[in-house]
Amino acid sequence: MRRALIYVVARARPVLGLVVGGLTIASAASAQSPPVSQGQWRFGASTGGYVASSALIKASDSGDTRLAAGPAIALESQYLATPVVAVYANGVVAFPTVHLGSDIQPAVVGPSNQVILAGATAGVMLTAEDWLGEHLEPTLRLGGGLKWYGFDLTGAENQVRPTGDIGLGLRAVGVGKIEGMVEVRYLLSSFDQSKLPTRGIAPQSQQQNDFFLSVGIGIRP
Repeated sequence: MRRALIYVVARARPVLGLVVGGLTIASAASAQSPPVSQGQWRFGASTGGYVASSALIKASDSGDTRLAAGPAIALESQYLATPVVAVYANGVVAFPTVHLGSDIQPAVVGPSNQVILAGATAGVMLTAEDWLGEHLEPTLRLGGGLKWYGFDLTGAENQVRPTGDIGLGLRAVGVGKIEGMVEVRYLLSSFDQSKLPTRGIAPQSQQQNDFFLSVGIGIRP
């Protein structure tokens, strides 16, 4: 788990540098941002890293079947109901790989161990104004939706599961209508083990939660 988190941070660091650099340039070239008012829209895109915090199949030995860390991207739209409350709709796609543990049938092979994990969530985004000065705003995400697992393994079936969506972030404002953001999201869900070719175990719904560390840009038209 520790290695996976280090991998995610390493993947996100170059993107974070680009975001910070872009905000610095925009700050020098842009006027002070107009105040956020209700009825506005915000559109954003972000990239970063995905890491699973729990196994797909927790084995009795140390051979768990789990998803490895991978890159992820997300798109989001927000409707600003008030200056501090927004309603959001978000789509995220991650590209992890699956590590096959001891409870998977020995004959299971590719075509590959690639996995596509897609999430569609909606909820509210709460912003704390003037907590960290006029240019930084902490954010809290509360929502839920669906998570889709797509496997490229012989005998594996794709599946859709409900998920919660909780996130803590930091938004950089004050550079015109362009905003930067850094956020950690926690997607809570479960996984139906019967969709994988297991051997000798009674399949059950295993807890399957994920982290998504992202950096991105938001635009208010």
